[in-house]
Amino acid sequence: MASDVFQDKRVADLAAQVAETTDRNVPILLLGLQNILDSVVPGSPKIEAIKLDIWKFELLQSVLIALKQDFSQISGKWNTAAALTKILCQASVGLDPPESHEFYGVFLPEITERLLILCRNIQHRYIKIPENTLALKDDLIKNFNEITDQIKYLAGGHSFLTTNVLRSNYLMQMMITDDKETSIALMYLIQSMIRANMQVLNSLDEKVLFSLLDELVYKLSAFTDADIGAAATRALLAIADIHQPLIELLYTRYKGLRPLLSKWTGKGFGRDLQKLLMLLDAGSAAEAEMQRLHRAATTIQAIYKGFITRKKLKKADRGIKTFQRSFRVHQVNKQKQLEDKRLERELQHQLLVAHRKKIRETRQKQLNMIAAMHPSEVNKHLELAQIHAAIKIQAIWKGVLARKRYGMTKATAQQVRAAIAIQRAVRKFLAKIDAKKNEVIAWRAPPGLTDERRVEIQQMINERREEHPSQCKNMDEVKELHEKAQAMLTRHLMLSRITRKTEQRREALLAQLKSDADIFTNSPKVKDATERDLFMYMSRSLPIATKAKENHNATVKRLQQPWWKKLDEHDLPDNEIFQEEEYDFKVF
Repeated sequence: MASDVFQDKRVADLAAQVAETTDRNVPILLLGLQNILDSVVPGSPKIEAIKLDIWKFELLQSVLIALKQDFSQISGKWNTAAALTKILCQASVGLDPPESHEFYGVFLPEITERLLILCRNIQHRYIKIPENTLALKDDLIKNFNEITDQIKYLAGGHSFLTTNVLRSNYLMQMMITDDKETSIALMYLIQSMIRANMQVLNSLDEKVLFSLLDELVYKLSAFTDADIGAAATRALLAIADIHQPLIELLYTRYKGLRPLLSKWTGKGFGRDLQKLLMLLDAGSAAEAEMQRLHRAATTIQAIYKGFITRKKLKKADRGIKTFQRSFRVHQVNKQKQLEDKRLERELQHQLLVAHRKKIRETRQKQLNMIAAMHPSEVNKHLELAQIHAAIKIQAIWKGVLARKRYGMTKATAQQVRAAIAIQRAVRKFLAKIDAKKNEVIAWRAPPGLTDERRVEIQQMINERREEHPSQCKNMDEVKELHEKAQAMLTRHLMLSRITRKTEQRREALLAQLKSDADIFTNSPKVKDATERDLFMYMSRSLPIATKAKENHNATVKRLQQPWWKKLDEHDLPDNEIFQEEEYDFKVF
């Protein structure tokens, strides 16, 4: 709140100073409004309040009146005029005073007219200044461009002012000039007005519109500078894009425009020039729209085709790079293999040479040794050498066979050990599962223990406690009794676990006997038996298989004996006829 009061006080103080000073010092004092406007964030409620205070203290009217003076006699000259123009437009945009009719109907159009007059005055001075005073001309054209920018800013905030700008006679007076810099700035001003209000051309009289077109076409025909040609071409395109009937007007009113445009070819704005030529070739708004749509479709197709082509080229480049990389790797590997083969051949050659050299040395030693022997011992020495050679060959060959057999035996032993390890692991796993199944789960309630049964048991416990009260008198006796009860309970659980395991083993043996009995009962006849049925009576336990084979051989031998040797067989006990041994085995 203090900040708002401070801002209002600054505006009021400035208004008081302006009221007390002379007319010549008013523009200098009004420049202080820029500091006030810059001290607040744009778009905030504070800036709107400050703009409203500036309007209420009639400082905007003072700025407008100050712009009517001759700034060549004021400090800062036309730079001061440009600064005041910025203050005036900045304070007017976003301002909505209660006196709306006066502000929108009188004040804003008057601002527009005053800014155009100011631009005309600067243009008149700029043209009259000789070329040798470049610094002064640069300052004037800079001020001219700043004022035109402020006109664009003001028209952007209040779009209805675009009609006042384009209808103004001062604009047409400024357009009728041969100066390059001001002409370009004015043509860009016309483009900005059309873009700010797309309906402005419909509200213009034909006379005003024809005057603008005549001047733009004159710029294209009379001037040779590329900047002027580009600005005029873009202005015509901006008008044609907004106002479709202009295409037919250009085609009928300016028939010599198309061949006139050929002189601008290659001046740096060929795209805009080509678009204008297409509009002139169309001859009508409908045809121009069709051509525009056709160009848009063609552009989209070209962009899409270019995208697809670039994508394929990238893919092809990646494929070529991959192929080249793999080919280089293949070449390197091939060269490496050739080099390895060459080194291997060289090594083999060196080994062969060394072997031959060793053989020659050995034979030379033998010859020297034979030469040193007695002639009668030569034959005996040669026979012993042959015997030693034969023994060595036999030893080498036996070693090869032994290593071969050892490898097969080793593989078989490894398979047997692996099978045993697997069986041991499976037994342990099954034992753990059985132990888990048979363990008493503490959290699970005993079967049949319902809520009624629990209440009944608790009542029995309470009656038992009343009939037989505890003999413990202190906490130590209670703890001792508790430990004794826990020891008895632990002993009971251990004995019950052993009993359960014995019962489970008995049940397993009974189930095994029952399954064996079922197998023997349902066994097929010998003539109907198949190889698949034989596996039911086979065991993988080596002791059991050996005992079964012995019993089978004994039975066959007994059946092959004469009848007179089997007369006393029924009187003998079974253990003498067919002795069996119990084997604890498991079939996997």
